[in-house]
Amino acid sequence: MSRNVGIALGSGAARGLSHIGVLKALEEEGVRPSVIVGTSMGAFVGGVYAAGRLDELTELVLGLDWKKAAGYFVEMNFPQSGIIEGNKISELLNSLVGDTVLLDLPVRFAAVATDIENGEEVVLDEGALTDTIRASISVPGIFTPARVGDRLLVDGGLVNPVPVSVCRTLGADRVIAVDLNQGRIQDIRGSSFPEDDEAPGFLKKEKPWRPFSWFEEKAGQTDARWLDRVKSWVSRDQTSSLGIFDVLGNSLRIMEEQIAASRLEIDRPDLLIHPRIGHVRFLEFHLAPKIIEAGYRATKRAWRAFSAK
Repeated sequence: MSRNVGIALGSGAARGLSHIGVLKALEEEGVRPSVIVGTSMGAFVGGVYAAGRLDELTELVLGLDWKKAAGYFVEMNFPQSGIIEGNKISELLNSLVGDTVLLDLPVRFAAVATDIENGEEVVLDEGALTDTIRASISVPGIFTPARVGDRLLVDGGLVNPVPVSVCRTLGADRVIAVDLNQGRIQDIRGSSFPEDDEAPGFLKKEKPWRPFSWFEEKAGQTDARWLDRVKSWVSRDQTSSLGIFDVLGNSLRIMEEQIAASRLEIDRPDLLIHPRIGHVRFLEFHLAPKIIEAGYRATKRAWRAFSAK
């Protein structure tokens, strides 16, 4: 590939953890991007990668259980323009990248957000990295909008879910894109992951995980109705109905899938990667090992096909 390689990392909530596997696989293939652009979770992972802290993020998410993952989405306040104020996510970002400024990063990085008042696409390519990522991940109705300058910004997936065009604008003449919104959920409670390749080395030490062990231990001390409600919040196999996060997240995902398909017809990347994670729900961050593995495998498959041309 050319020296000016850009990587466009798409939106996808918990599915966005697959970007970790994608970036690890590309590193193994010798790909060193000069431009990284992310939308929503693509901005989160891409920004942390640009700051040189991907290993720290990987270690953190591989250590998530259900309780820790949910903790980032539970805040004791009542914001008017979103369910979550986002303070805990901002604290997490600060712990990873501190006061890093975009212009000080070793590679060109930008995030895509949407101006909620006029619908414009906003490319954030300067300022504090934490503020930039927080704006791009502000899923409407879930996170409160982020104020950047005189704009109120929300999730960039509303306008540019896979930001190939921004990579090219910032100087990339070859673009690798990752689209996480293909293969929309057939059954919200499906759980299979492909097992056709060997797991990547950085996941070899994965420990068995019991998603509800903490709640099961506390069940005797807790109102059973509350326990069932908490489980049904994110568990695909505990409920036959969709929770509020599923409704909001899937609504955004359906829209983003249509927008991404249209834009990718116009802004075609040189290599398009599609991890097989269509069944992963909005908040299933506790599935990090399998999600990351799916991104890694998809990239290896795509790279082999691309290199064989």
